[in-house]
Amino acid sequence: MPRRLISTDLDGTIVFNGSIPLRDREAMARWRAAGNLLVINTGRSVSALEHVVVPMGLEFDNAILYTGAAVVDENIRVRRSTALPPGVVEDILDFVEGAPGVTVFTTGLDEDLLIYDTIGSGSELLTLFRPATRRELDGREVIGVPMRFTDSEMASRTETYLRRRWEGQAVGFRNQDFIDVVPASASKGEGLRQLVASLSESPAQAPASDLADDSSASGEAEPPVEPIETWSIGDSWNDISMHQAADHSYALPWSPPEVVEQCDGTVSSLADLIDSLMGRPTAKTQHIDKIFTNDAEPCRL
Repeated sequence: MPRRLISTDLDGTIVFNGSIPLRDREAMARWRAAGNLLVINTGRSVSALEHVVVPMGLEFDNAILYTGAAVVDENIRVRRSTALPPGVVEDILDFVEGAPGVTVFTTGLDEDLLIYDTIGSGSELLTLFRPATRRELDGREVIGVPMRFTDSEMASRTETYLRRRWEGQAVGFRNQDFIDVVPASASKGEGLRQLVASLSESPAQAPASDLADDSSASGEAEPPVEPIETWSIGDSWNDISMHQAADHSYALPWSPPEVVEQCDGTVSSLADLIDSLMGRPTAKTQHIDKIFTNDAEPCRL
């Protein structure tokens, strides 16, 4: 039987007003206690992840951060990361300079900064960013540039400019009233694919330094690699690539239609999804997924 993995978004999916509902926390604990894998898949940075999971004692197996540009382990140790090419941040700041209703942040492995703000952003999450000047960006490795917009037209103009100016080097993902700019190779879906591939590697495929012993030299047969079956849950546009990468995908009732269209169905919460998977035989769950795929109208578990 395949190992089972859930990839879940944070904000708007399980995090509301800076907190995770108790029912979702208890469901995630049951999921992992049963031997299943739990992966956080978010646009948040390392420090923003720590801000929500550490106080609540939330345990997970891996987290895909910065919309796929970095992966950390269960102890929030960085396993891989990719930075934006030089010049991207400065170019974005030049483009939006003087525009009202825009806030530009930068995220890195060490610190998150607030560089430009004509909104007066002040939510619980946004207070994690330290106000800074452009000069402080000199020599700093930036992984992501989250931008908040109150003007949808300005957001669309910025998206168009990014595509034309930085195609193949940087990409912007819409997330409610944000655009998250990350390296072009990054997405939640690509982060999930790479993580699943690494988890599926046999010991023989791993680097020699990572092996406890050389079983091939001793003539011992390699254990068979267990396949991994994946489920995704997320509410916004930047979750679409994650849904496309998963074997089974679920949006939330408040998700935009474009997100729901990419999914097998909708669920009211992560807890409901976990309860349905743990309370029914796998074959029945797969049958339900097939019904979702064949019917144009989304179902709700």
